[in-house]
Amino acid sequence: MGKQKILIVDDSEINRALLAEILEEQYEITEAENGSEAISLLSKRRSDFSLLLLDIIMPDMDGFEVLAYINNYHWNDSLAVMMISADDSPANIKRAYELGAFDYVSRPFDPIIVQRRISNTMLLFARQQRLEKIITEQFQEQDKNNELMISILSHIVEFRNGESGLHVLHVNTITKCLLEQLVRVTDEYSLSPVDISLISTASALHDIGKISISDSILNKPGRLTEEEFEEIKTHTVIGANMLSDLPIEQQETPLVKVASEICRWHHERYDGKGYPDGLKGEEIPIAAQVVSLADVYDALISERCYKKAYSYKKALNMILEGQCGAFNPTLLLCLQEISENLEKELMAPDSKREKRNIPNLRDIKDYNNLLSYEKSTVQFHMQQHLRLLYIDSLTRVYNRRYYDEHFQDVNNIQAMVVIDVDNFKQINDNYGHDVGDIVLQNIAQTILSCVRKTDAVIRYGGDEFVIIFFSIPADIFKKKLERIRYSVSILIIDTHPELRISVSVGGVYGKDTTKRLFKVADNMMYQSKKDKNKVTLCFISERNRTQALLKMEKLQ
Repeated sequence: MGKQKILIVDDSEINRALLAEILEEQYEITEAENGSEAISLLSKRRSDFSLLLLDIIMPDMDGFEVLAYINNYHWNDSLAVMMISADDSPANIKRAYELGAFDYVSRPFDPIIVQRRISNTMLLFARQQRLEKIITEQFQEQDKNNELMISILSHIVEFRNGESGLHVLHVNTITKCLLEQLVRVTDEYSLSPVDISLISTASALHDIGKISISDSILNKPGRLTEEEFEEIKTHTVIGANMLSDLPIEQQETPLVKVASEICRWHHERYDGKGYPDGLKGEEIPIAAQVVSLADVYDALISERCYKKAYSYKKALNMILEGQCGAFNPTLLLCLQEISENLEKELMAPDSKREKRNIPNLRDIKDYNNLLSYEKSTVQFHMQQHLRLLYIDSLTRVYNRRYYDEHFQDVNNIQAMVVIDVDNFKQINDNYGHDVGDIVLQNIAQTILSCVRKTDAVIRYGGDEFVIIFFSIPADIFKKKLERIRYSVSILIIDTHPELRISVSVGGVYGKDTTKRLFKVADNMMYQSKKDKNKVTLCFISERNRTQALLKMEKLQ
């Protein structure tokens, strides 16, 4: 077995050499002369290192900033960190521990003390890792058992209902796919990966109340009488009541709360004509809205005792045409956009589909910060590859370097926006560059507040910003740009309330390469610049893409 690896981060070459001399017999040493270099190394090779020795006082980016960065992205879940400094004041030591450091070593270095404390730190960290693994496995096993019991119970209901147990699996799959698409197209609902997994799991219990309905009604091949239909309708309240009869500590769990909402309200309709409570619009919890749509869609594409199965295309059209009740328009858009992929997903072999629908519990659960998890959204995917040098130090959005290295020749962007601050030179000339910096900071934060977490906001240069959108509907795209323009126009700088700020916005909608979309968006921005405080848009379809782009190029 090879030596364990230690990364030493210190701007002093002498200090790095001293530590390397003390440790090199027992460990393999790698050195970094500043915080930026350390983050770059860790982003690529953090699994190689068992320990990070981190100096506090460094130029550009001090040790506390590096530690905060590491802690923010959970890198210290798999890497022990020790701080090194000549300043061993209680305030420094306290801050180091608060930011996630495992230990603190003071200069000047005593070789025996350094070796012993590093050895103890690595031993304790290894034990902590083993403990976390045991806890993870215990939680994972518990959740698997919970899911198994839910699956068994829901399949019992389906069996009584004369339906295949595939209905449970189908509703789970459709619910999950709809929720994932929903967070891509709108930020109206605050749904994390944990929420999506929870709702998808709870969806299996949507018809649990049917266990109390007589077989003669459940499996009746013909049309139900008015009295029989009224009895069927009671399954929503019965299911919710069954869950409310659980012990109080179980009622309060997130899974039971969500399942109860789904049971009671998955037959409500967006126009208020559903049952049992006649809820309307957003009065209906989003979990129940999604499961309702999933339930109807699967009922249409599946054979029942009273009907043959419809084709996927026919089922989709029936829902979109309003033949199956009223649904959230955004959810209908989501269903339409994922329909092709959803058909492939539902037609996949059962074993493969089941495997895909089993959530990775270690990845999505946070056990009081004891266990780390990886988020599955596009934003986190970006953050995983984030480097310190990719963040603009003034505005805290992405910088030009990030754009150049991550978006060159990208061809799956839905839309792009170029934003320029109106009369920014006059602001700097009349109020000073300090005020100009404050204006840029306020504009950047305003833009961030108007877009989704999955969208990339970039300070392209000076007073110019770029926004890159992935998978966004055209109408929402238009609304967001107008919201940005308006939100900036009402900004008030506390120290200079008389200052009026505006931006010129140019946007292009239509998938193409980054380079070509930028040209069009930039031209649109200059069109807006003629009047200032304006949004100018260009929409490019597959059919007119080349023609439209050529036209824009001629305008330059």
